[in-house]
Amino acid sequence: MSIKTRLLNRSLLRVAGALAWLATPLPASAGPSIGAWLSATIENGTPVQTDTLRFGCNDKIYAVIDLTDLSEGSHQLQVDWTDPTGKTREHIDYPFPSGSTSRITVWLQLHPPKGAALFSFLNPAMGMDDFIGTWQVEITLDSKTRLDQSFEVLC
Repeated sequence: MSIKTRLLNRSLLRVAGALAWLATPLPASAGPSIGAWLSATIENGTPVQTDTLRFGCNDKIYAVIDLTDLSEGSHQLQVDWTDPTGKTREHIDYPFPSGSTSRITVWLQLHPPKGAALFSFLNPAMGMDDFIGTWQVEITLDSKTRLDQSFEVLC
């Protein structure tokens, strides 16, 4: 085999390799993703991100949820707020139409049992024992993608 033939064969192999690489499909997107942060701080009617995951018994706790890489069409968001005893205190089912991204804000407002408010000036934690401790907020998109976030409630 001549030098010219070998060089031509090498060039053809390189071209074939490059074409094979170009023809390889790109990996599919990993699917939608969920990001979230919690806050009890409001400015101009909108929750603002803070550096704390500790809240008081009287706080309105906002979960600001960012959804990305969504397919066009309708989606279902579920949010469960679970207290330290393991009881789901709030369940939210939220259907929504979407493009590629969405921001959704949900919140939890704790309410003391009836009668506890009368004595709350003596003890702010009165009747709130089940609320004190580590909570979970579980965010699920389309029954598949899930994000769990822990936070603490103190009185």
